[in-house]
Amino acid sequence: MSKKITQLVALVTYANVSLQRHDFDLEPYIAEYCYGIELVYRPAREIAGTTQIIAPDATKWYDYIIGQDAKRVKLRHQSSSSTELPDYITEAFTGGGSDWFIEVQFPEKSELYLHGWVPEGGTVQNPWKTPLVQLGSDLVPLEDLAPSCEESRNRLGEVLDRLIEFASQFEHSKHWVANFENSRKTLSEFEPTTSDEFIPAGIYPKQARQLIEAAFRSWVFGGMGSWTDMAFSGEHQDTYMSLTEQLYSTLCQALVSAVNSYP
Repeated sequence: MSKKITQLVALVTYANVSLQRHDFDLEPYIAEYCYGIELVYRPAREIAGTTQIIAPDATKWYDYIIGQDAKRVKLRHQSSSSTELPDYITEAFTGGGSDWFIEVQFPEKSELYLHGWVPEGGTVQNPWKTPLVQLGSDLVPLEDLAPSCEESRNRLGEVLDRLIEFASQFEHSKHWVANFENSRKTLSEFEPTTSDEFIPAGIYPKQARQLIEAAFRSWVFGGMGSWTDMAFSGEHQDTYMSLTEQLYSTLCQALVSAVNSYP
């Protein structure tokens, strides 16, 4: 699974728990899954070295938004326009893939943060940390455009079924069938537990937690040896590319649906 996606899901999940509940000890989870981030204001003219830090780590950021009377934190996603390549291919590159945002909702406004921002020139102030830059602090709350959690579960199940059928037709892709079947099974059979090292049972409704887990297990995008490193002949290549694009967009929407279903 992508470290970036894992970190985003963790950041938003633990933020909402911090805002609304006090029966979870989040420190071990934050230390494991939210390590190495900092929240910064957008610098003048996007020049490296002019950034001001809002919070040097996740714990300090949670304290900040609690102090600002935040009500809810949501995960947002949109396709990237930085290259002509599809996002599922650029996932293999540093800084590639879709654009991911975190929205912090207050009673009458929202703040929006972009994950993994790099200033003009390609250098960051602290190369050891992943910056989340605040794009705005007095915004109108964003509209929820992602499908419902149930609809996302159905869509993911359908595209996994098509991938199982497609991958089973070719000798060089048959080894992927078990991966897709396992992801499909996770949608209905994964059982959250209180000992879960990522998201313990009780934070999300069961179906949402199953969707997150199935999305993680379906994340097959990367470099050499990944699903996106495959090639097929003739019209089968078109089918492969179409299914892969559908899987990527479905997974991104599924994660947004599941994470934003937090009670």
